[in-house]
Amino acid sequence: MGVDIEQFNPHNQAALRAWWEVGHAATADRPGRPWPLWEQSRVALPTPNPERGLTLVAAIDGREMVGAGLVVRPLRENLHTAMAFAYVRPDRIREGIGRRLVQELEVVAAGDRRTTVQSEAYLPPGGSGTGPELFARAMGYDVASRESMKELTLADFVARRDALAASAPVPDGYRVVTFDTVCPDEHLASFGRLLGLLLAEVPLGELDLQDSEWTPERIRAAEQRQVAVGRHVLTALAIAPDGSVAGASDVRVDDNDPDHGLVGITIVDPAHRGRRLGLVLKTATHDLAVAGWPDLVSVDTSNAEVNTWMNAVNEALGYRTIETLLELQKKL
Repeated sequence: MGVDIEQFNPHNQAALRAWWEVGHAATADRPGRPWPLWEQSRVALPTPNPERGLTLVAAIDGREMVGAGLVVRPLRENLHTAMAFAYVRPDRIREGIGRRLVQELEVVAAGDRRTTVQSEAYLPPGGSGTGPELFARAMGYDVASRESMKELTLADFVARRDALAASAPVPDGYRVVTFDTVCPDEHLASFGRLLGLLLAEVPLGELDLQDSEWTPERIRAAEQRQVAVGRHVLTALAIAPDGSVAGASDVRVDDNDPDHGLVGITIVDPAHRGRRLGLVLKTATHDLAVAGWPDLVSVDTSNAEVNTWMNAVNEALGYRTIETLLELQKKL
């Protein structure tokens, strides 16, 4: 087969555009917004990220790009892991291109001393045994966790808004603080403490991930990167009676994609659970999105199928499941 697998620099805009086109075509049959808009990728992919290293890979046949891949490497913690993704142009599937891309991505990961590679496969809701899952299994990837991909139409949220506020008022003694991307100084350290609990508190299944530490300096660096790429992280914090951050949630909207949002994180400190703070915070962030982005049509989120609490919160907000996400993992 006369297909070459090559790495390329994301600052090469012609190559990046061809790479983006392959991924766009490969995901076109999925519901929701499975692939970022070109302007988002054009800005974000070449911009340095203090949290993650990125390697882009292309499958080239003559003068055509027929496959695309990327390796994402955490730079702060979980240095034994990498995320790998491969896409093949729909008219070139079943030619072995996907296999060669995955093999190259694993070589890249191993070359950076990563011993665990994680990936994703998307299926119809509740599905199993489809092509992506079978391909992953053939490449040696196990299913480490199952998640539900959900979509919320903002018109549905607005219709439910008053009932949500009535069913989940802010608990006595607590207050909600909101901000766009940059956390107020007075809450920065406590917010970082809460972020450090995230991986320990969310259901990870068999995913080989370790806890993180979020210093004020790390948070500020991550915020600067979000601002640089035009991403608004619309955040709500629950402030406990003692002034500590008891919970956090956010919705993310890009300047280059003002009609679509994405939930980033939602976490409530175990010491403050049982007060419906998750629903309070998610309602607050969606209020920010509706107020600030009048053209916003929908918001996506995902959570583990076993996370019954968060599933109930999302159902109350009006989310509906559009896909099943398989979190995949392979030990090299």
